[in-house]
Order: sequence, then C-alpha cells, then structure tokens
Amino acid sequence: MRAPALTRRPAATDVGRAWESRLIRSAHPVVARVVDLAVARRSVTRLPGVGLLVADPEAARRVLTDTEHFTKQGPGSSGALWTPVLGERVLLNMDGSEHALLRRSLADLFSPRVVDEVCREAAQPIVARAAEQLRAGEPVDVVRLAREVSAAVIGQVVGLSSDADLADLLRSSDDIESMVTWRTRTFDEAGVDHARRALAVVQDAAESAHRAAQADTVMGRLALQGVSLDEARSLAAALFLTGVGTVSSALPRIVGQLADAGFLDRPGAATADLDAVIAEGLRMTTPSLATLRRCARPTELNGIRPRQDERVVVLLWWATRLSGGFDPGRRAPVAMRHLWFGAGSHFCLGAPLALAELRAMTGMVLEVAAERGLVVTRRVAARRVLVPRYAELWVSAGAPG
Repeated sequence: MRAPALTRRPAATDVGRAWESRLIRSAHPVVARVVDLAVARRSVTRLPGVGLLVADPEAARRVLTDTEHFTKQGPGSSGALWTPVLGERVLLNMDGSEHALLRRSLADLFSPRVVDEVCREAAQPIVARAAEQLRAGEPVDVVRLAREVSAAVIGQVVGLSSDADLADLLRSSDDIESMVTWRTRTFDEAGVDHARRALAVVQDAAESAHRAAQADTVMGRLALQGVSLDEARSLAAALFLTGVGTVSSALPRIVGQLADAGFLDRPGAATADLDAVIAEGLRMTTPSLATLRRCARPTELNGIRPRQDERVVVLLWWATRLSGGFDPGRRAPVAMRHLWFGAGSHFCLGAPLALAELRAMTGMVLEVAAERGLVVTRRVAARRVLVPRYAELWVSAGAPG
C-alpha cells in the first residue's frame, strides 16, 4: 500500500508537538514536568529519587549498547521490577549469552515474512472493517482499532487461545500498566500477588499452545525446546504486555501527528513512502518513553560519572525529539535512527511485527484520507498511565474528493 505524498505545514507541526507534550504530562503529571526542566539544562543529569537521566541520543545509544558498564539486572533495573512477578527468563530482564540464545530461538517468528503473513490473517480483517466504516461516513476510534489489532496480532504470534476474551486480555494489560510509575523500583508482596493474578488471564490463554507444541507460535516453540510451562507462561505475558502497549500507543499518536500537520484533510494526493511516514511518526511519538539500566561498573557519560549500582533512566522520548517537529521527508540523524526500538542486544525483538501492524493501519488511514479526506473529531489524553497514549482519538471522513 502506498501513502499519500505529504507536504508539511510547518506551523501546524507545533500543534502536534503540543499534543505530544500533553500526552506525556497527562500520563506522568509531576515527573514529566520535572524531567522537562532537568534535561532542558543538561541532557545527562541526576534527578533525586529517579536516577541518572540520559536524554542525549548518542549517550542513550552508548548506555544501551555498552553491556560492560550498564545492565538490566540488579537494583533499580527493569529486572528488579519484573523478576518477582514474571520469573527470571522473560527477555526484558535478561542479559548475556542466555538472553542471546533465547532471542535467537524465537527470532524467525518475528521475521518480516512471518509477521506480514500474521498481519494479513489477524490484522487485515479488523483494518478492512474500519476502512468500510470510514468510507460509509461512520466515525472510527483509532485507539480502539489499534488495541484490537495489536492484541489480535501478538496473540496469534504468542499462541493465545482463539477462545480468549479480547476485552479481558486488554483489561489485564491495563491493570498491570496502572501499577507502575517512574518511582516504582520493585513491587511489595501484595503488588506481586496482584500483578500475577492480572497476568494469569493472558497466561491461561497461552497454555493450550504450549501443550500443542507446534513451532509456529512462541509457546509451541518454547515447548519444543523443553522450556517449562511456568516459564513459557511468564514469557507469553511479557510479550503480550509489550506488544499491545507500544503499538496501541503509537498508531493513534501517529494519526494525530498527521492530522495536526495537515496531512489528512486533502483528498486526491499523490503517493509517497509509507515507511518514511511511520519512521517519522515513531521518532515523534516513541511509545517506550524510557528504559532502565543499572550502572554495573563506574564510567563517564557526557562529563558525569555514573556511580556503581546507580539507576540509569534512558529518556528515549526526549532523545528522539531533538530533530524538531513532524516531517516525513526528513531522515533522522544516525545516533537517533531506530532508537525508538532501543539499541544493542535488547533492540526490540518485535520491531518487525510492530512495523507490519503500523503499515497496515497507517496505510489504511492514509488511503481513505487520499480518497475523502479525514478529520480528527475528538481526542482525549489518557491520564496516569505508564505508556503515554490517547484514551480516545476519533476520525471521520469528509466529502469524496
């Protein structure tokens, strides 16, 4: 699918930047404002109670790729937060050779060929239904579209039962997300129990694929490798959480950027590169707001010396926005390129899957916009959520072009 040619309206991009800032501050009302002030003065700085903040793209890439000095294990890291809930083998809390081996064993399930096929089966029917609604003059909530598509797609890859209730799965994801703030370093015993109960909805839906032990799903692949059901259940939950959270945040925010820059309300446009639109949209939105590391060995970072065991907060959203406003015709600087998916050994395993989903949904939106023009009729920022996002973003078609 080809996307309409985009001629940027520079003044309108300020609206998009303002909405992005509003989403971040609605999600994290206090910390986001404090971080804004801190990194405005210095892109690598300490914030008491939070950690060492890294908002410079080159420094961020260094932290994510330098496994000698920075790790995902230990106090203040993502491992310390999630291991009590999910166990020790869920990729996001692993390092070293064991992590690399598990990634390699699953990598082909996230290859471009496989994810394109999954999206045709799981995403396209949902996307086509939304397109029909728009062409019929009915409004569509892009947030709901993205959540349904992302849950259906990651569910098929992981191997969740087709009988699982989509609403229950999404509530489970929301429940876990509501438990985490910037200051959360670990869960107490009650928090661990609550998180495990919430995740059981996803985990229970994954058991049948583990029993079937077929190589075309994550759960089946793990079973064939001799991974226990308990460990497989934990990894299934982790993949579902990350897969739904990022894509369901990204798509509505990209559509908002396109609308705010004046790219959706002009029927009859020519064609352009859809991948460039998505890459620029991800640069502007960067759904994984930040990622955590622990300083394993003292070193220097932009003139500051991280302390042994200090928590390092890599501010991906702040780092990737330094190139300015939304402009699909511009290539991101090398240090920033693909940083929204991370870098190094923990570069997002599901990146090809996320891109395939975004191509299907963004391509549909732009195709209908080229035919009829689209306008955003309502949008609401989600409040106090881990991944900044819209609670609603409704679009409607205009008159045929």
